[in-house]
Amino acid sequence: MEDAPMPPSRIASAIDRAAGTIGGLGIAIFTGIIVYVVICRYAFSFTPRWSEEIPRLLLVWVTFIGAISAFVRKTHLCAGLTDLIVAPGRFRGFLALLARVAAFLFLIVVFWSGWKITTLTWSHETTVLSWPAGLVYLSLPVTAAFALVALLAMELRK
Repeated sequence: MEDAPMPPSRIASAIDRAAGTIGGLGIAIFTGIIVYVVICRYAFSFTPRWSEEIPRLLLVWVTFIGAISAFVRKTHLCAGLTDLIVAPGRFRGFLALLARVAAFLFLIVVFWSGWKITTLTWSHETTVLSWPAGLVYLSLPVTAAFALVALLAMELRK
């Protein structure tokens, strides 16, 4: 019988809770905006100018904020098949280690490439609101950094 998995560290749990709270709030705001836009469009025959830019920005951010929780809960590379196919033991442990290393490498690449594209697009403006276009891409390095901190905290706890 295998040992029960170790719960996440306090730092990782705090990051997960914050991501859940912020992500939930983002989804609520997103839903409210969509309902407002639909009512405006069909009841009042006008569409707010910002009706595409803000929901798109929120959707991207909420998606990557949700990814933080996936990394903390170790569901990012988990389809449930490994436990069904691979018997408990060293090989399963090796696959878990491989998944952790892949997650770290992936987050480093996302952080670096996200930072580069954010800096490249920051001076560009969105069409309607004239916000920096890099706000969309800023979600990549910010959320990757939080996921990396959470994963490091969990690894250091072992």
